[in-house]
Amino acid sequence: MTGAFYEQIGHGRFASSSLTAGPWSAESQHAGPPSALLVRAFEQFEPDAGVRLARLSVDVLGPVPIAPLDIEVHRIRPGRSVELLEATASVDGRPALVARGWRMRRTPDNFPTVGEHRGPAVPDTRVRGEMMSYAHQDGYLSVVDFSFVSGGGDDLGPAETWGRSRADLVEGETMTGWQHTVTVADSSSGVSMATDPLTYPSINCDLVVSLHRDP
Repeated sequence: MTGAFYEQIGHGRFASSSLTAGPWSAESQHAGPPSALLVRAFEQFEPDAGVRLARLSVDVLGPVPIAPLDIEVHRIRPGRSVELLEATASVDGRPALVARGWRMRRTPDNFPTVGEHRGPAVPDTRVRGEMMSYAHQDGYLSVVDFSFVSGGGDDLGPAETWGRSRADLVEGETMTGWQHTVTVADSSSGVSMATDPLTYPSINCDLVVSLHRDP
């Protein structure tokens, strides 16, 4: 691993490292790491081995500065089979991201196959694809690898890629599958932009991830 995006410095409080810096500014975070930090809050809220996080939605309320984040989480809809949690990441008392997560009771996941399903091709993982070479490279993009199956990080239009983080989410902790997924999921808009982002900026303001099985 190559460092960590955050260091826990108190109950629900995390110092943000320079690795969180996104492609558009050295002063603002990529939305992936703070979204994954909210996933961590959902996973650690009254943990129960019999339930799993199934769906996540994150609203990014504005640029997230590279500053300490305060994380709060609470239940807004209780239930025995499903429950809805809400978490907020704040900077200096100002909410920066708000997330909702549905947790569901675990059931067998040997679902029947309906129709043909083609899994994603496996790329040559020895080759690290260049990603947005015109953007800020010293933060998030320096520790997240993209291996392209089709398209490319500097190409416009559809693309297919695998992504993985070489940095931990929180210093001293092993990332969960959900945390890994959300750390890179927010990059999907960046790998498939149809127009030149320097001419037509298109920074997304939300992220929604649904997983039928734990990654």
